[in-house]
Amino acid sequence: MFCGINHTKKADFSVVWDLGRRCTYACTYCLDHRSNKTSPFVGLEELKKTLDGVVEYGQLMQQYRSYELPIDLAFTGGEPTAHPDFFDFLIYAKDKYPFIRTNLTTNGCYTKRKAELVMKTCHSTTVSYHAEATAQEKKLVIDNIKLMYEKDYNFRINVMFHKDYWKECEKLCNWLEKRNIRHTARPIGDSGNPKDYLDGSAHLYSQKQLDYFANQWERKKPKNKSPKKDVMNMAQGRGRRAEKAIGRPCCNGKCLSMKMGDKWESGFRVPSTNFNGWHCMVNWYFLYINSELDAVFHHQTCQVNLEGEVGPIGKASDFNSIIEPLRKKLRSGKMPVIRCPKFHCGCGLCAPKALHEKDAKEIFEQRTKHIEPQFSKDIAPLEGKSLFRMFKDLDALDSDKT
Repeated sequence: MFCGINHTKKADFSVVWDLGRRCTYACTYCLDHRSNKTSPFVGLEELKKTLDGVVEYGQLMQQYRSYELPIDLAFTGGEPTAHPDFFDFLIYAKDKYPFIRTNLTTNGCYTKRKAELVMKTCHSTTVSYHAEATAQEKKLVIDNIKLMYEKDYNFRINVMFHKDYWKECEKLCNWLEKRNIRHTARPIGDSGNPKDYLDGSAHLYSQKQLDYFANQWERKKPKNKSPKKDVMNMAQGRGRRAEKAIGRPCCNGKCLSMKMGDKWESGFRVPSTNFNGWHCMVNWYFLYINSELDAVFHHQTCQVNLEGEVGPIGKASDFNSIIEPLRKKLRSGKMPVIRCPKFHCGCGLCAPKALHEKDAKEIFEQRTKHIEPQFSKDIAPLEGKSLFRMFKDLDALDSDKT
């Protein structure tokens, strides 16, 4: 039985920062709570204030980790580069906090001048290729990929495999592989919830298409030995439901140490993403900022707080109200461990976790210092507001105002 994840040390404290839903695209599988063309932008001074809070939060947590985790800011949206102050903000972050790494998730649809700004201000970039874009938009994206490749910039490509544009996506992957550009063939949607297929946020794939993903995700040796440019290692599901399973790897293709029964084994895909009742350290490795909602969560897709509820831990505009209670907990020498109330983990596989308290305690003590874990004996009822619900309420409020 699969009952633990305790892989090699995570390289950073991952702060995913959603600058807002405003996007230059309108993909059918990206619903209203993920993108639109109307959301207001948060001002530059507010972004700076939030960043100061993020750094203070990260430095406080660092005092109780057993090894150093540098802060990594990953900007997402919407489309982050659509924000008029985005590059000014990155320059501010680089000047004030030079020890922070910044990376960007983008659709890559912008001018050469903006692409050069991205390379200048971001340590790395992930370009998501969306086949529903216009031919002109996709040409801009390909031109920018070529530019990053020529500049030997640190980037990777997520090819979002639209079922109606399959040949186009397959052709692009072949083109990327010939140049040994790091890329991933990504299925659209991975929640396992049938309702997501009905609303268009996930696609149903044929067995032939699933076989393609399986072949793409096998470990491949790069044509040259550059560690930056290889095809992400993933694997299709095995067992009775292998014909229907895609499997779930770590987003960065990391090798995972997984406990199967009494033994720890290495692998690249977890056999299940149901961590209901597991003890999880997601709050030690992730933080999620949503500027439009003025909300801070421990994790973007998990959204579970220390009380085991789904919901924010505080406001992005008031980090002090988050930091002071946390400081008090840490100084007490005891820290609650999240016990997952959910039945699906869309991400967060980099967070060490275990089903059994004994294993979880061992993992916790390996990765922290000066602190004792406090385990919950009960699983909290699944309460609180998800991001989807929070955006629904926000949009309804805006509608009432107009």
